[in-house]
Amino acid sequence: MAIPWKKLVVLTGLTGFGLCGILAARPPAEKKPVYKNLRVLSDKISDENMDYVMESINAGLGVTCVFCHPGKQNGTRFTVDYASDEYRNKRIARDMLRMTFKLNKRYFNTKMTGEMTTRGRIWCRTCHHGIPVPIFTEPNGKE
Repeated sequence: MAIPWKKLVVLTGLTGFGLCGILAARPPAEKKPVYKNLRVLSDKISDENMDYVMESINAGLGVTCVFCHPGKQNGTRFTVDYASDEYRNKRIARDMLRMTFKLNKRYFNTKMTGEMTTRGRIWCRTCHHGIPVPIFTEPNGKE
């Protein structure tokens, strides 16, 4: 039994519209966040590497994001201003990043860039051991 051409055209059209509807219903691909006010890290840094840097700082110092970035409570919504330079801790963190880049290059021949595609051997945890202000002891054990 042959299918009449009109039915075939209608079924093909309905299938095409159905597929278009399915594709249109998919959520749009997420845009890469635009990082603002980067001075040490590159604006070309990947999301994965940015997460690595920020989470390493958090773990290395035992702090959260609001240690360096000001937060604001607006009713039930809490936002963090990552671009702000209001907190001194953020400015110090930039200096610390520059320092670790130099130490890794000088002592371990590891060229680290602002894109963070290379991981250094010296990092926040090396000195901070999970606390915001490192405690240094002299070689004989005295503080």
